[in-house]
Amino acid sequence: MPFINVFIESPCNVSVKNASLVLKNDENCIEYPLEDVNCVMIDCLYNNVSVYAMNKLCENGATVIVCDDKHLPSSVLLPFNKYYKRLTVIENQFNASKPKIKTLWQNIVKKKISNQGDCLRYNGIEGDKYLYALSKNVLSGDSENAEAQAAAFYFKRLFGEKFSRNEDNFINACLNYCYTIVRSLICRHISARGFEGSLGIFHKSRLNNFNLADDLIEPFRPIADNFVYNVCGGEEVFSPEIKKRLFGIVNLNVKIKKEVHALSYAVERMSESLLSFYDGKSSDIILSEIYDLNMHVYE
Repeated sequence: MPFINVFIESPCNVSVKNASLVLKNDENCIEYPLEDVNCVMIDCLYNNVSVYAMNKLCENGATVIVCDDKHLPSSVLLPFNKYYKRLTVIENQFNASKPKIKTLWQNIVKKKISNQGDCLRYNGIEGDKYLYALSKNVLSGDSENAEAQAAAFYFKRLFGEKFSRNEDNFINACLNYCYTIVRSLICRHISARGFEGSLGIFHKSRLNNFNLADDLIEPFRPIADNFVYNVCGGEEVFSPEIKKRLFGIVNLNVKIKKEVHALSYAVERMSESLLSFYDGKSSDIILSEIYDLNMHVYE
């Protein structure tokens, strides 16, 4: 299982040689076994990256995220036509019944709200019981919009009564950075499995190529919130050091079906289970829960 996450923040040449990812500049040369590379974030506009390296990273299942001149994730390298049953997957997406899709969205919202409760409880903040009760009463398709009710309550408990997700501030910058990283992982994995990303479960925007990723990220958001709350507490500047810390979320411990795994693997498990859901082998997908703030240790 790939476990190395590479954060590139200074100019260098990025290539692949002898089945290794090679980062080289005038002073240093670092190599990573290609099969062990899980995620690469390129946070420098002055890197030379070979096309061969990009192809090999993609072929080996690595997620490659590129940042813009503001050092924010702007794009992700996605596999093209890798999955051999892509037409079947897309047909399954189109043909899924409305009751089935509404039940799936109900379960996604339930897990998201439950994870929000876990986040408050983990940090000793009152309000978890309200969120747990709310999660149990989510209706099919979340017809009463429990997700919005939970958000209005939860964020003010976690970050203070004056906090708003619409403001341009340090906390929101950190949250959006983490969300974008997780969304990039999801986009990569659903693309690798042949899904049409624009065909969402709840999100239906005609301008969004990855409505499906924006559905699947929802239970991961409270996991990211908890990470930001603890990793960025006491900080005020959205610095390169903060961004490097936040990139660590790809290897954060999460709980999947009573087992502890890295978040990046949780995304992979969820994406794989989505195949089983759409082809009728499963009635639900595998979703993750908050575990702790440690990075996953591979045996």
